Amino acid sequence: MTAAAPEPAEAVEPPLVSDDVLRELRLTWTPRPEPDSAGRAARHRLAEATRRLIEAVKSVDPDGDASSLESVADDVSDLAARIASLPRVGDRTPTSRDLALHERSPLAGAANPLAPPLHITGDGPLVRAHATFGDAYEGPFGRVHGGYVAAAFDEVMGCAQSGSGWLGMTGWLTVRLKRATPLHTRIDYEAGVTRVDGRKAWVTARSYADGVLVADAEALFIRARRA
Repeated sequence: MTAAAPEPAEAVEPPLVSDDVLRELRLTWTPRPEPDSAGRAARHRLAEATRRLIEAVKSVDPDGDASSLESVADDVSDLAARIASLPRVGDRTPTSRDLALHERSPLAGAANPLAPPLHITGDGPLVRAHATFGDAYEGPFGRVHGGYVAAAFDEVMGCAQSGSGWLGMTGWLTVRLKRATPLHTRIDYEAGVTRVDGRKAWVTARSYADGVLVADAEALFIRARRA
């Protein structure tokens, strides 16, 4: 005789989480504070300038002036060496500001030149965000690479899991691409917790371009076991 499968634990609706708790859980993402020093402000400017550099390199024509490209490559190489010689965050004990995702995230970090960046805000139990993806994020011609589509959802939904009253790690993430996500167009996101079961929280999200749904996603986040 085959034993009956155990009944799954009953999932409950997301708890009502106070605004204070939501604000505290989301602080690593939002609000993004103004730079707390001249050095941090300069680092943000450097990251933005580097984003423009990456965009320019991605789009430059290899059949253009080869000698100019060689000269620029030498200049950029020298500049990279100059930057690498400066003191690094890892040379000291990082502060909470250094470790915040709004500072260092590859999707939302003001100091990370790889970030578009995503701008994330809380809206009660929901999270909203927006970003514009340039040529550096291109997959199919004129469209955002699907890997970046998924990564952006993971960042937004990671913040949105705060609606469960705690933060965990991504267990799985499913993305459905409804239409191409266009480059050079503001992409808007909304996300929220749909149910909770013990240490697990399910989050759904959608993204829009000019008000048209381009993708949606569902993810499971799992809180670490108590020590």
